[in-house]
Amino acid sequence: PRPPPGPGPHDNAERKNVSHEDFRRRVRQSFDEAGARLVLAAHDCACERLGDAADDHLHPAEILLHQRADPVVVTAALLTPLRRLGCLGADEARTLFGDEPARLSEKVLPRPDERPSLDAISDDLRAVVLSLGLRLAELERLAALNGANYQDIELHANKELARETLRLYVPLADRLGMGDMRIRLEDAGFHVLDPETYRELAQRLSPVQAADNVCLELLKGGVQRLLAEHGIQAQVAGRTKGLYSVYRKMTRLQCPPEEVLDRVGLRIIVPSVEECYATLGLLHTHFRPIPGTFDDYIALPKGNGYRSLHTCVYPVPDISHKPVEFQIRTAEMHREAEFGVAAHWRYKSAEEAQAVGDRQLRWLRRLLARRKQAATPDEFIAHLHRQIFDDRLVVFDEGADGRPVRLPAGATVQDFLDHLAPNGQEVSVLVNGTPRPADYPLQDGDYLRLEYAR
Repeated sequence: PRPPPGPGPHDNAERKNVSHEDFRRRVRQSFDEAGARLVLAAHDCACERLGDAADDHLHPAEILLHQRADPVVVTAALLTPLRRLGCLGADEARTLFGDEPARLSEKVLPRPDERPSLDAISDDLRAVVLSLGLRLAELERLAALNGANYQDIELHANKELARETLRLYVPLADRLGMGDMRIRLEDAGFHVLDPETYRELAQRLSPVQAADNVCLELLKGGVQRLLAEHGIQAQVAGRTKGLYSVYRKMTRLQCPPEEVLDRVGLRIIVPSVEECYATLGLLHTHFRPIPGTFDDYIALPKGNGYRSLHTCVYPVPDISHKPVEFQIRTAEMHREAEFGVAAHWRYKSAEEAQAVGDRQLRWLRRLLARRKQAATPDEFIAHLHRQIFDDRLVVFDEGADGRPVRLPAGATVQDFLDHLAPNGQEVSVLVNGTPRPADYPLQDGDYLRLEYAR
């Protein structure tokens, strides 16, 4: 049997589980009366039936509360351990907590000797969010144990879990716009998969990060003053790369961690889109921008809906020895970048949240269809990563008033269809006015239109 669960890393630092009282306080702050009552009732049930072991099973619910998930998802995160351990029956869960939390929990329960599959959760986006929270909690628990007291077969299973997370769950979190979740999954998965390299890199980066933090504090103060002098009210926060992100860049560029250039960055949150661009102009006036590093993800959002302005400036004399990246966005853009679809049910209207959910679900279903068509699992993973991480080609959707669409380099008509995920209808695609087959390669600037079969 595995050792008892323990706390895991959070925000790149070791973190203790929140106390029950703190959890309950944050639930009351986060939800309306009905939502809070539902979550707190599930928490009471978990404490009553698990006793002292309840501490070990709070982490998934705490993660999803932090991700701004809705009360149904957080409730399901509390019920799932009870269901898995046989402390709560399916009928009793529905009677006590209603159909939705009980159904969500049921979807993510593994079948005997199996993990829950994507097919089982592909019809409900909240089940995907719940699965991501449960997976992160499990990995952070394993990471905190550092492989202690494991038998070889169990160690192998844990590494496979981490490998699957980095290959599949991380791209899913990215596609759903859950930036905070993605970083935590990456770092916890890296820690479990290669704990020795993780520890060595963390130790090596410790003095570098300390110097980076001093640099960030100086930059924050200067940028805050600059914006205030020009009448822009802004929140300015430091941004450092996750450990896995640094490791991946080191590996790709064959360089030591000290030479990873974009370790240091500032996020600037302003009240309006207009002030995003005004801030960009001020930064380019007072710092020397590096050519080719400006990205306008506000005018041209990423495929997962991410919006922000990005720019890099040359090292600031007497402050930074490396280039500095600025990310400029509104509060709404920042919330979506950090928590993505997990928070849509709380911050968007019911119609907007439904539209986002439907689009993402159609994408997930088409992805699963591509998985069944792929000759090998590696071919499917390569397709997924190309869709999510290779963001280099821009085409225009004539059916949406010329809306720009970002696609991976080498994208085809089929990639365009995968991106739009039309709702099960038979379609043909016109590229610059001419019908083209699914494997037709697209060029930067192409205009595409969907023609629906009658």
